[in-house]
Amino acid sequence: MSITVLEATKLSTFKNFKLIVGHSGLDRPVEKIGILDYEFISNIHGQFIPGEFVISSLLFAKDHPERILSAVTSLIEDGVSGLAIKNIYYNTLPREVLAYASEHSFPIFIFDNTVYFEDIITELTDKLRSVDNEALLEAKVDALVRLSLNKATVREIALEINTSFREHFFVLYLREKKLFNPQGSIKLLDEIKKQRSLELQNSVMRYRQGLLLIFTFDQSLEETKLKSTSLQVFSKLGIPSDQYEAGISGAHADLSDLGRAINESLYAQKTSALINERICAFSDIGLYSILMPYHQELWMRQFYDRILKPIKDYDERYNTQLFDTAQAFVQQDGKIAETAEALFMHSNTIRYRIGKIKSLLHMEAAEGSFYEQLSVAVKLDRIYSL
Repeated sequence: MSITVLEATKLSTFKNFKLIVGHSGLDRPVEKIGILDYEFISNIHGQFIPGEFVISSLLFAKDHPERILSAVTSLIEDGVSGLAIKNIYYNTLPREVLAYASEHSFPIFIFDNTVYFEDIITELTDKLRSVDNEALLEAKVDALVRLSLNKATVREIALEINTSFREHFFVLYLREKKLFNPQGSIKLLDEIKKQRSLELQNSVMRYRQGLLLIFTFDQSLEETKLKSTSLQVFSKLGIPSDQYEAGISGAHADLSDLGRAINESLYAQKTSALINERICAFSDIGLYSILMPYHQELWMRQFYDRILKPIKDYDERYNTQLFDTAQAFVQQDGKIAETAEALFMHSNTIRYRIGKIKSLLHMEAAEGSFYEQLSVAVKLDRIYSL
């Protein structure tokens, strides 16, 4: 696994780095770090590998600035991700070097003597190792979520994630709201890890552009207290709850249920995004607890098309708003007066539109069944729109 040059610049040792060229190359991947220094290598080409970030004092070019262009050319040909130069001998670079680096979107930084090579190497290596570990954890979670594993295997993977896990647990999944910085979850994870405020039997990790938190206990949990417990977690860890959509699994008493619990938290988080709630518990999401796991099934998609396609086709053909009315009707639990108020219309207009929808679906006489099916189809539409 790798990070980008831009992500590397967020490290503390990079804070005094000055980017002098190659702004458009900050998305280059960094997979390791290397040193170009001490003596001039007559043929640098082939000395480094793609994805390597190189640091140098340019000692080899101390009295020979013409060597810099040759070196930078070779680094670019080798696929090096970027170059950082300690300003012992050069505070800037020859114009032809800057032009060549710019043409190839090759980032070059200058840094001063407040930063040591050893510190750069240590911090960047630690970061890359951490990314590799995160990728391994995410792969383990993916196996729990996507595969049908027996209980023994689930328990084994759970204890690989954290050997200190207890039997009783719940899972909390967070994703940042779309209007906020998509990198916020990464920063939040780093902050939580720095705080060291999670007890050993709990874990936090990145998953699907969000954060997965697993809290385990020695004693059983009360389902009704999970939401209040989660809000306490937000406060303790410094999580800005107004910036995140959160999902809470049910309370579980067997570590071999971890895969199911993670899925519950994912479905609850998706529901919170759909209904614009800050936090949803799986036990409270109603029909979505059934629809979320199976919405990609062929039968579910066919049902959705059978109910909503005639309505949407009619709207497109005649420029009407029957589908908007159907959505509001479901949101208002099938109540005409409340739907009319929500849409700023007369109740008779809503009755006419609902009657038209029934006619399109050939459900004029199916009062109870009509609302049930329309409600499920509208909820599926929300899920498919994610």
